[in-house]
Amino acid sequence: MTNVPDTQPSAAVPAAALATPRVVVAVDTRPASLDALAWAADEALCRGMSLRMVTTFADPDRRGSPRTVEEAMDFQRRMRRRLEPSRPWIEDAELVVRRGGVLSLLAEAAGCGDILVLGKTAKTAAKSPGYRPVCPVVVVPAQPVAPAEG
Repeated sequence: MTNVPDTQPSAAVPAAALATPRVVVAVDTRPASLDALAWAADEALCRGMSLRMVTTFADPDRRGSPRTVEEAMDFQRRMRRRLEPSRPWIEDAELVVRRGGVLSLLAEAAGCGDILVLGKTAKTAAKSPGYRPVCPVVVVPAQPVAPAEG
């Protein structure tokens, strides 16, 4: 039997590695984001993990990116409200909004042990040179829109 000393973790261990794992979903103004958010909410519930929605604003690399923090926060609240009727637990989602590029936000928001979820039409950060996620990445395909009856 090995005795493990009752001490503080080493400073060499990143704080993110010690945090409770989350499902982190990148949400932007593209339609596939809603599908990614729905999948992430379901996965968080199934795994008993918390859900974190992340959105950038004033991103120079993304056309249609919210221009202000207020626009980004309003956008996140609207996305959450769209899914609340079918997924009431989404009300507990943590909302994170940051200025700038999505890659720096994802590197900050998703840590070791988390699950990172992206919509398929979003610029897939996992394929971007220089970005090396430290967690599993799930790319959710956009769901086809059913034709109108008539």
